[in-house]
Amino acid sequence: MSDSKPSSKDRGLAGLTDKKQTIKQLNQKSRNLAILYQTNKIINSTLDLDEILKNLVSIVIQKLSYDEFSILFLKGDRLVLKKSFKHPKRNVKKYHIKLGEGITGTVAKTGIPELVNDVLKDKRYLAIRGGIRSELAAPIWDKDKVIGVFNVESKKANAFDESDLFLISALADQASVAISNARMTKSLRKSNQRLESINEIGRIINSSLDLDTIFKKFLKYASRELNYDFCAILMIEKGRLYTRAGIGFTTKELDTYSADIGEGICGVVAKDGKPIMCNDVSKLSFYKDQAPLTKSEMAVPLKVEDKVIGVFNVESKEVDAFDKDDLLFLSALSDQTAIAIRNAQLYGRIKNFNVELKRKVEEATKELREANKELERLNQIKSDFVSIVSHELRTPLTSIHGYVSLICDGDAGPVSPEQKEFLTIVNEEGERLTRLISDLLDISKIEEGRMRLVFNRFSMKAFMEDYEKEIKGMAMPKKIKVEVSVPKLPVIKADTDKVKQIFNNLVGNAIKFSGKGTTLKVVVKDKPKHIQIDVIDQGPGIAEKDQELIFGKFHQVDSKMTRKVGGTGLGLAITRHLIEAHGGKIWVKSKIGEGSTFSFTVSKGLK
Repeated sequence: MSDSKPSSKDRGLAGLTDKKQTIKQLNQKSRNLAILYQTNKIINSTLDLDEILKNLVSIVIQKLSYDEFSILFLKGDRLVLKKSFKHPKRNVKKYHIKLGEGITGTVAKTGIPELVNDVLKDKRYLAIRGGIRSELAAPIWDKDKVIGVFNVESKKANAFDESDLFLISALADQASVAISNARMTKSLRKSNQRLESINEIGRIINSSLDLDTIFKKFLKYASRELNYDFCAILMIEKGRLYTRAGIGFTTKELDTYSADIGEGICGVVAKDGKPIMCNDVSKLSFYKDQAPLTKSEMAVPLKVEDKVIGVFNVESKEVDAFDKDDLLFLSALSDQTAIAIRNAQLYGRIKNFNVELKRKVEEATKELREANKELERLNQIKSDFVSIVSHELRTPLTSIHGYVSLICDGDAGPVSPEQKEFLTIVNEEGERLTRLISDLLDISKIEEGRMRLVFNRFSMKAFMEDYEKEIKGMAMPKKIKVEVSVPKLPVIKADTDKVKQIFNNLVGNAIKFSGKGTTLKVVVKDKPKHIQIDVIDQGPGIAEKDQELIFGKFHQVDSKMTRKVGGTGLGLAITRHLIEAHGGKIWVKSKIGEGSTFSFTVSKGLK
């Protein structure tokens, strides 16, 4: 049996078929190249991702007779529909395909294109729409990572061939580059926008020192940049986290929520001081389930000088709601806010301290005012008592002094020398008591404002010429040498009796505290606006710590000499008042063991 050979007719038919097939393939390649050229030109003409996807869908449905075309992006472990043609779920926001599920999910997982010309025979197929028989899917790459899938479907069996697979894969590759560029550009724009937002937010929140205002502004501006459903600012108070402000929560939830440090996402962030981003809280072991709708959560610490003072927390109802850029933005924003919060807290403390200080000052002032009133009342009682007692004592003292003088003079009968000596002592003590009463009356009048001075023409030179004799008389018992120096002086206005009282107090003290045989000088000086008098003694001197105090009431220098000579401690206080009434002032210069110089002035300008 011999082999039969094809006839020339059969060979001609076969050649014609091959030629037609070759022409068809060439036409498909030409079409594919034209489509690829056109898509490359169009999708690279923009950096807007939505526009790129829109253009891709438009070209595919214009040039190719597919029943369905969709572009899906990988988000976490799910494929989410971004753009489509005749896809039944295109308006369902929550529609997704799990990674590895169905033909499309398998391509996303493996990164290998799939061509299935009879989906009814493929167990992986997910029947989203009835009547589909063929499916073709190609991965979209970004560097070495699958970021999405191109998917086309047809109602016809065996609708696709290797040429379609090549075209869709090539389109996916073109889209990968365009999408990567668009995403990069979008990310850059987003970064720039967020930098501007951070600066703007920093400027705004740092312009206020009110915590509630800072919280509200922070949440307002953060919401413009982040995709969240819930957010809260939690502050550390007494070792726990308490919510101070938030969005998406009820007032009751904000008022009652608290957490231990180290408890849940916020507690761990507060404890460790490090941010946490979790795009699927169900997979987090320490997640505290308080909001059933939450799927993603991100929390960053609010830190000042490495000390955590609080936490900013955002939550979303979607899985994979946040990315690294969101975390960086929130961290930068929180740094700004933490400083503003601390400034506001410090201001609040200062404000509260000032309020408390004011309250305490007012209370103390009130108490002091009441104490002063009581002191004024007691002082008035004392003044009244002194005035009454002094007046009452004067009358019997006058009688005592008179009768003692009569007895001493012998008007009541002979008096022995010893009796006369005793009577002289009684008389001197009576005069001393009279001076004491006069001092008490004077100080009482001064305190009550009843001390009256009568100013007349007064010649200091003439006064001193007469008074010098009195000084020498007072100094004679102690053999004190008296030197008086008076230049030519103008006539002034003064109360002669009060001027004499001033001299009596100062000269009397100088003589009283000076030893026998010392020298007492009274030097009068003519100054441009006043007359100055210096009373210089050679007494024991006064310590520097006592020099200002001796002009106060009832003050005496504690020394043996003072205790020996006695006194009321009122003389210098009365003297200072009388000098000030004459428009002058009094002061002392002294050293222990070197004597004292009491100086005072009398104004020339009194009218």
